[in-house]
Amino acid sequence: MSRQNHILHFHISKTRRLNAFDKIAVIAAFAYPLTGIPQVISVLRGESSGISLPSWFGFIIFAVFFLVYGVVHRIKPMIITNALWLLVDCLVVAGVIIQRMS
Repeated sequence: MSRQNHILHFHISKTRRLNAFDKIAVIAAFAYPLTGIPQVISVLRGESSGISLPSWFGFIIFAVFFLVYGVVHRIKPMIITNALWLLVDCLVVAGVIIQRMS
């Protein structure tokens, strides 16, 4: 895409209104990370035996990467989703570490 087309696309995308699919994407951006809440609750109740910390650290790394990507490109649903996932991932990891230390 040439620079002129890129600038035109950027301008058009900033001035358009949200359509129905965009609105659903924003709702999904909030709802999707909520699927991790049962895992957080399990960890907070002391049920962390099946939790793999390397996997959850990997989830944190990717959440940070995609959060930064969303911020750089100003993609609101991506920012929302990955910020919330980062919170959920950190809660799980912190809960597991606290349990395993005590």
